Amino acid sequence: MDTNLNSQTNRSGVLNVILHGAFAFLRKYEPERIEALIPAMPHHVFRAGNWLGETELRGPGIVYELMGVNPGDATFDPDLNLLVKTHDLPDIPHRTLVFKVPKSIASLRVADVPLDSFQNRQDLAERNAALAVQHVATLQVFTYDFDDENKLFLKASHGDGHYWEPAFTGNFINLHIFSSEDHFARISNSEEDFNRCVKLLGSQLVLDTRLVPSGIPGPDKLPHGVTIQETEDLAARTQRMARLGRLVTQTGDANLAWYGNDALDGNPEGCGGPVGNAPRRS
Repeated sequence: MDTNLNSQTNRSGVLNVILHGAFAFLRKYEPERIEALIPAMPHHVFRAGNWLGETELRGPGIVYELMGVNPGDATFDPDLNLLVKTHDLPDIPHRTLVFKVPKSIASLRVADVPLDSFQNRQDLAERNAALAVQHVATLQVFTYDFDDENKLFLKASHGDGHYWEPAFTGNFINLHIFSSEDHFARISNSEEDFNRCVKLLGSQLVLDTRLVPSGIPGPDKLPHGVTIQETEDLAARTQRMARLGRLVTQTGDANLAWYGNDALDGNPEGCGGPVGNAPRRS
């Protein structure tokens, strides 16, 4: 379905697209856009929707395009992201998401990685190759203005579009997209996930250590309209929902599902991906 059911009357607002986990981000031109490429990762789930109501993205090979937003001119902060050289793109992504360039990009939960943790470092962008410590963001927030929430939807390359009903909180709508594990079943596969993402950009760069993301410095560091609870990784959230369920069945205080600064803390299981720029046509 490419339209939203039960939409409200026209109202301007802000959309935050919150991307959790392993994506390879590719900036393309003519037309300008950002593609979020998702490799096949058997231990991951791929979901999109409102917070706590995300549903599966169809695949493999489906391309989703976010419709109804106004384009901006934001770029990825090179101090918070790992930039790589792109070559011929050899593999078809398991799933692809296409976005207009946002008006702002917030790169959060950043893992610091020593330069010597990478092989084939010639494929790092020139700016990154000179840094002793590389930075990999595991949470990205794309922020857009939009004019009409009736026109917001995820259009699919074939078949039905994704069933996402935009829901306002004040003047904001938040769309969550996950490419991550939904439970803690093993030691983190973050280096494997990162390397799969890098291959989608045609790069030979290889990471040989796990990513350990930082926490959120505080709620004031988040884009407007995004709550600290919404930045939590899916596996950690799954555990919390189980805790919440036990509290509800025991008629306990649901607020006890949160322990102190849980949502602010880093997550040793986090995974992220690189950023590349496609060459401009001459």
